[in-house]
Amino acid sequence: MARLLPGTAVRVRRGRRHDLAGVQALLAAPGGDRLERVFRRVLADLGTDLYVAEDEGGEIVGLVSVLYARSLARGGRAALLDGARARRPALLGGLVAFAEERARKRGCRRLAAWVDAGDAELRAALLARGYHAGELLVTELAGAS
Repeated sequence: MARLLPGTAVRVRRGRRHDLAGVQALLAAPGGDRLERVFRRVLADLGTDLYVAEDEGGEIVGLVSVLYARSLARGGRAALLDGARARRPALLGGLVAFAEERARKRGCRRLAAWVDAGDAELRAALLARGYHAGELLVTELAGAS
């Protein structure tokens, strides 16, 4: 299921194993066996959607990742926007809208977003779509692999 982002020639589709090099370049992530293992696990995880955005030439120019869970406290399914990156910041709003649509189709009542402190472009795209600051308390777990 590939879809064009409105107003662009950018096509969004589900991520595939052969996308690793393009995703690695987009994220500026170091390569290696660990990255490849994590990427394969994300793609195989039924509770995660990873979509890539590619231009007319097939180059990966964006990605969006959504995690799904059942919430007893909130009642129903919830989603977490785990990440959205784009070579052109103007694509972020379209990628977030795509993630919202996918979460809605999965029956989610809420989509929260994980935004790194230094990611001003994603924060601006989310605020422009009506997102508001909430409470998300985070800790790093020592010893986790």
